[in-house]
Amino acid sequence: MPATKTARWVSITAVSPREAGYVTGLSEKTINQAIDRQEIATLPARREGESERLLGFPELVYLSLRDTVGPLLSAEGKRRLMQQLDVLRASPQPGGVSMGPLELKIGNDLDTLMGKLEELERARAFVVVDPEIRSGEPVVRGTRISVSMLADLARQGASREELLEDYPALTEESLDCALLFARIYPRRGRPRRLPFRDGEVIRPGK
Repeated sequence: MPATKTARWVSITAVSPREAGYVTGLSEKTINQAIDRQEIATLPARREGESERLLGFPELVYLSLRDTVGPLLSAEGKRRLMQQLDVLRASPQPGGVSMGPLELKIGNDLDTLMGKLEELERARAFVVVDPEIRSGEPVVRGTRISVSMLADLARQGASREELLEDYPALTEESLDCALLFARIYPRRGRPRRLPFRDGEVIRPGK
């Protein structure tokens, strides 16, 4: 794994518990509980006075190891593991983590984590939230196509091919990123019901 790639994420990563859930595969509730128990620390909020919870790269690595390594460690062992992982803030590519007689090889975990972080970053890049566009509803960048509408259509049976045909402004990549964005940041409330005719969803242009 190129050190420059990892170093980039070490320097910029600050994700919410919801985003950390996607990256690590844990539930948002589990991650918040780990914060509440002070098992992991949070980063300062982006703006003074805000109470958002943000996690850095070492915390994400710790969470990604939690289910496999955590059961083998005492509370003190988990604290020491987090201390060992804290070197990731300065050292972009450790080969492993030493816990006394236990040597953890974390290269594969880092590769998986980096892949998920890249997917998250790509989804963010393809979606815009602008108060001047659809009253701030997330849309695909460069369009007025609602992300939640695409997710609703896909949930109700529309295929990727149909969505790309119905919305020519979309590319395969922007559609995939929009659907991933909708998974990570689901709209609050019940999904909007779309019109049907003869048991099929009626999409624009049909």
